[in-house]
Amino acid sequence: GISMEIPVANIDEDRLYTDLRYRFQYLCDFIGISEDDINLIHGSAVVLGPKVDVLVDAVYDKLFAFSCTKKVFFKERTKYDSPDSKATLESYDFKTEQIGMRKASLKNYLVRLVTKPYDEAMIKTLDRMGKIHTPKGGKLSINVELIHMQALLAFVQDAVIATLYAYKDSSEDGAENFDINGTVRAFGKVLAVQNQFICHWYEDPVVSRVTAPKSTNAVPTFLPVIALTGVLTAAFTYFATSK
Repeated sequence: GISMEIPVANIDEDRLYTDLRYRFQYLCDFIGISEDDINLIHGSAVVLGPKVDVLVDAVYDKLFAFSCTKKVFFKERTKYDSPDSKATLESYDFKTEQIGMRKASLKNYLVRLVTKPYDEAMIKTLDRMGKIHTPKGGKLSINVELIHMQALLAFVQDAVIATLYAYKDSSEDGAENFDINGTVRAFGKVLAVQNQFICHWYEDPVVSRVTAPKSTNAVPTFLPVIALTGVLTAAFTYFATSK
């Protein structure tokens, strides 16, 4: 038979970990994020916009339901709340200056995802979500372990998808023609990118590769695994929703 060469994109692997724009483009190319995906996400603003406050409240209900995530806010309370507060981990609630500020920040992030262009500013927003939750971001008092960050992102993704499906199944204006399959796939792809931009603050493959013994043939594997996760998420969603 005739042998056909498959085009191979040459990737500067070191640059993946030093250039945010280059990293973002690689992930988009690998996962298959197109302008159509971004348009679908922007189109979901009319659905998610009115539900943002409900989504934010659900996130903080979840964060406060587990000691390992609630304690992050409890430890930070003296920087924002009354120094005379007698609150304990169990009694600490949402009615504080700190939680009000953090809810507003999360709301702003969610609104940006569905309304703003995916440009340099958006890339910095995606990167900031990892940066601000680790000591590497400059705030030594905050160190949220990766397991909690990923659990939270999965919870947010599920809440967003549930909201989209609820709209599709409703009798609201525009619901009948709403592209639920395409929109859910688009969010799966973009949130996989967000996941990687969080994860890279917890692992630096360039450092690992430089310091590892040569005999191990160590290579940075974390980024490709996250990219593959995005592809699988989109693929599973496609087959699950195809008729």
